[in-house]
Amino acid sequence: MRKMCILLQGASLLMAPPGFAADGEQVQGSGGTYLHYSSSQLRVDCDAAGMADQARWQDAVLALAPAQAFQATQRALPRLGYQPLDQDADFNLIRADKDEVLVSEARQVLRGLLKMKLPLPGKPDHQTTELLLSIRPAGSARESQLRLRLQRTVWDSNGNARTMLCGNLDDYRRVVTEIRKSALGM
Repeated sequence: MRKMCILLQGASLLMAPPGFAADGEQVQGSGGTYLHYSSSQLRVDCDAAGMADQARWQDAVLALAPAQAFQATQRALPRLGYQPLDQDADFNLIRADKDEVLVSEARQVLRGLLKMKLPLPGKPDHQTTELLLSIRPAGSARESQLRLRLQRTVWDSNGNARTMLCGNLDDYRRVVTEIRKSALGM
């Protein structure tokens, strides 16, 4: 009985989730500290500079009524690789995902074979960018304000995930530019 208690205590220490995360990071799920028995999920919060950038980039104004801006957005997102998941025309909300493979299938297979023999660390292999877009009337009836949020989750070859708010101005500009092109019929 005593051996069983010692064994269970040792196992609980090996499988205990880490009691620490770096500043601005939240561990949402843990696959174990010393004994890797499952994948881990990490959420990275923006620092003050990242939040300031997000506040500057997230809004855009279009010379379209909200209903027209909603339709232009519906046409533009598939051209950028986003697949709409939820659309609410009454509230002018769109949520869409874009999945991307970061390494070739041959490299994934090679890494999997090597990991069978060697304890290799995980490397990013695919990602999903989630887009959340709301549209509301702006100053006049013929203007709309877009509010855009891009959040990226990157999975590594161990199945671990890291989610963060996108901090790349080009990603935001690309979406708004494509919506403007769609509104012009391009």
